[in-house]
Amino acid sequence: MSKKIKVILVGAGNRANVYASVSLKHPELFEVVGIVDPDPVRNKLMSERYNVPEENRFPYVSELIKREKFADAVINGTLDDIHVETSIPVLKHGYDLLLEKPFAVNADEANKLLSVANEYGRKVYICHVLRYTPFYSAIKKHIMDGEIGRIISAELCEHVNYHHMAVSYVRGKWRSEKLCAAPMLLAKSCHDIDLLAWMLSETKPTQVTSFGGDFQFGTDRKPESAGTRCLVNCPYVESCNFSAYNNYVKNPRWKQYVWKAIEGSDDQSIENVAESLKSYNQYGKCVWDFERDGNVDHQSVMISFESGATATFQMTGGASRSERNIHIVGTKGEIKGTFEDSKYILRKIAPETSAGYVDTLIDLKVTGDMTGEKGGHGGGDAVLAIEFIEAISGSEPSFRATTLEDSIISHSIVFAAEKSRKAGGAVQKL
Repeated sequence: MSKKIKVILVGAGNRANVYASVSLKHPELFEVVGIVDPDPVRNKLMSERYNVPEENRFPYVSELIKREKFADAVINGTLDDIHVETSIPVLKHGYDLLLEKPFAVNADEANKLLSVANEYGRKVYICHVLRYTPFYSAIKKHIMDGEIGRIISAELCEHVNYHHMAVSYVRGKWRSEKLCAAPMLLAKSCHDIDLLAWMLSETKPTQVTSFGGDFQFGTDRKPESAGTRCLVNCPYVESCNFSAYNNYVKNPRWKQYVWKAIEGSDDQSIENVAESLKSYNQYGKCVWDFERDGNVDHQSVMISFESGATATFQMTGGASRSERNIHIVGTKGEIKGTFEDSKYILRKIAPETSAGYVDTLIDLKVTGDMTGEKGGHGGGDAVLAIEFIEAISGSEPSFRATTLEDSIISHSIVFAAEKSRKAGGAVQKL
């Protein structure tokens, strides 16, 4: 590249940090030169991490755009419901944009952002990071090369494990549309709907139907005699699958969320985390005591396409193990595999053989990606960040490029699926 790209982080949270951290391993590609976040603790921590000078630290986007443009791009990792309102000003100010998913929480917002991006000629990539993993990239290449023929059907499923479900979608900020304006299908599984639309990108979706509900959570399902805080007054603290003690103290999972309660403290010990869970830390509350205002822990989606193909997606929260499965059937063969195992079978129709088909097991043996580490989302996080930087430097977008125009297709499917679910499965036309 002819020059090092300069980037500003809008929203100094975990997701923005994931993409920005690639600059620490690849300082020749880009550097973080600005931080925007109203939380003074997060602003300070991230500014120190990326050595951002005081004059380039801002609480709000409105303050950032008072300055003349001093970078090339913005990485926007704000909350779902303010993605569009924090993105439009920076696009108008001349910045290209890497925007966390879901990029909008309704169709009006989505179309407004697209209109502004086109009017001002800005590049916008959406963080559908699974496209950038070796697993899904390899499967897409088989389809592009015509190895399984025209797609007849596609089946994807996502099993969200019990502790991820609890920390993010019950105790966390994505438990309620009142808090984040995004239902679980949009907040969690728009990745998977994007994959479906991408695998069938030679055609367009036409109709959607969906069913789902909350099977496990809510105060009416709370076990008898359960307490209000796991580490204070609950007799099930040792045995409950969702115990804050087992998941956040004994096995300190999800530190990026749970430890935020002590982020500004000088005491960063597990003992201090445990103390916070006993009192003010929301992740110490009983998992059945949170309001979820109709959000789901399982949902099924069915989509029809112009070509006549159909696709299904199943999200189930509360599984033992996080797992994404895929099975695509075409006129010449099929592909089926599990993302977390980094293996899939390429099956070809072969009437000349005794079995009638030939299987090829493809083990990608993912132990690293182009950054030298497997990284988040199977390596997709880092690869996306690098490809975005290359794109705004003038490189041609790859076949994985998650442009705004492309992402609107999958988001439209999600919006329609939610309308259908809330209407008892009524078919929605796209």
